[in-house]
Amino acid sequence: MPSQVIVPASAAGDTLLAYQLAIDPDPIQAGRTCGLRLTARGGDAPAYCRKIVISMPTGTGSGHLTNTPTGITIMPVRGGDHPDQGDGWSVERTSATGRVDFTATPSSAAGWLPGVTPLTLGLDDIAVNGAVGVAALQVSEESSLDGVTWQTRTTRLSLPKFPEDFVFKDFRPDHVLVLNGGHAVLSWRGSPATYTLTWGGESGGMGGSADVSGVDTWTSPPLHDTTAFRLAATLPGGTAERVLTTLVTVARPHLTVNDLSAKGSIRLMGANQPIEPLGLGSTHTFVADTDGTLIGRLAAVAGGSPAVIDVTVTAEDGSIEYKVSFASDNGDTGRLPTETPFHLPVRHGTTVTATCGYLQPPATPEPLDPFFALTWVPDGNAIRIQQTAP
Repeated sequence: MPSQVIVPASAAGDTLLAYQLAIDPDPIQAGRTCGLRLTARGGDAPAYCRKIVISMPTGTGSGHLTNTPTGITIMPVRGGDHPDQGDGWSVERTSATGRVDFTATPSSAAGWLPGVTPLTLGLDDIAVNGAVGVAALQVSEESSLDGVTWQTRTTRLSLPKFPEDFVFKDFRPDHVLVLNGGHAVLSWRGSPATYTLTWGGESGGMGGSADVSGVDTWTSPPLHDTTAFRLAATLPGGTAERVLTTLVTVARPHLTVNDLSAKGSIRLMGANQPIEPLGLGSTHTFVADTDGTLIGRLAAVAGGSPAVIDVTVTAEDGSIEYKVSFASDNGDTGRLPTETPFHLPVRHGTTVTATCGYLQPPATPEPLDPFFALTWVPDGNAIRIQQTAP
């Protein structure tokens, strides 16, 4: 799946597992084929699971996804191979009036799924019907916290269907880090629709909204706090909506606190620390001596194999907090490749390992090596310069 966009599960679900749905293409286009990847992992706590059912609405209406469910290809399940996690999972298809169900079950009685070992179910060659609208997948699980008391829990995942050839992608800032009081210039690519941009600071900073229909760039007001931006593309009548998000970090932001006492001086952010040298196959490991942010950029030859930086963050007790991969956006041969930025918050005391490479090794050597850049920005330590009497 060359392009993946994460669609979070509905907050209304009561499932023990946390779900993420990756779709390809983005957005789903009526009258064309698409693929889905549903990833399940332990939510607030690890959970036992003995069944996951994906129910897909079938028919020709706007609320249905496909009218030809027999043509859907079931992909092999990824993950869950360890005996504790189910000793391998398989998926079976069953049809009922108005829907088709894909039921995943482990080879053993149940699988134990923590947050760091996900299970991924894949469906390809889904012939999307020609009706624009929103289809909803229902995901049901038979799960338990203790492996003794079982319950069926359900959530729903919305899948907007846009007209054929509809484009909405590449929502990004010109800089992922700006100075306090600076502006972010956001850009995107999108077919005609109603575009609404909303934003808000992470620590109570000023937010707002703007109608940005008919343009593809927008300059923010002065930013004083790390700010999340949400861009929604809506078809007339609200028949389908797709949302993209991005984040701009503000250096030395304004603070919103209830109580703050300081005796002496406090350093809020340390100096930028470039990580060098970087290149294909290089691996860099460091221990975060403060909270901080890992900022990265990467690029590769247009139309070539995407470059990737794999980052693993390991806690002090040796457990893996998370693994994440950042890939370059260079699939479009019609434009010059641009640097793909990312930033990753890191907790104090964790070990960060970053490896540079290709997402898939190219069949023939590329004319130019990919570009990689990493910078560690520590939040700094609270330093007591002088002890004063209470």
